[in-house]
Amino acid sequence: MITSLKKRVAFATLFLLIFTTSLFSSGFIYDGDEGIVIDKTISKLKEMGDELYQKTGVTTVIVTREHLDKDEFLALKEKYLKTKPPYIVWIFSKTYMDRKDIGLNQMFNSPDLDNKFDKDSLFSPFTGSFTSILTVHKSKVDPTSAAFLNGYGDLVDMLASSYDINLKSSIGSGSHIMTNILRAFFYGMILLVLFKFVFMKFKRKA
Repeated sequence: MITSLKKRVAFATLFLLIFTTSLFSSGFIYDGDEGIVIDKTISKLKEMGDELYQKTGVTTVIVTREHLDKDEFLALKEKYLKTKPPYIVWIFSKTYMDRKDIGLNQMFNSPDLDNKFDKDSLFSPFTGSFTSILTVHKSKVDPTSAAFLNGYGDLVDMLASSYDINLKSSIGSGSHIMTNILRAFFYGMILLVLFKFVFMKFKRKA
């Protein structure tokens, strides 16, 4: 009887150990409203995030919402900033508080990651690997999934480079290529408008 009880306890302990190890083997957490980022994109983000975690120990959290008010944002921030370092927490909402045309896009990280990636290259207006797609995109298709794939791909590449590792799941230089294309398109449009303005001005004088 005692031997049988010991076996059950040992089995339960082993199961709990395996379950706990499995539970924390993923370094990518996605907490999002349905439909903001498509499932196929989430799967790719998870693939990159899990590999990054396995090779560096960096946990990445992405939170997406259709709308957030200030209290909801602060609650999410407090919740996820309790993540064990090193971590990056990215909170995105299409609209924020009572502003119908203004969203929220904030990224937080543990202090040990301060110099391991460049937020400007992700969020710089018109040229950031994330914001450039949201800003320049003209299609009727929601660009959010593409923006996250592009921006997160850039983020994990920067982190991998800072840790001097390679990620097999990386989308490579694709995010940088897309950013450069969008940058060229944007500045090309500006030059075209300026050229048209100057041309019309001289035409009127003539």
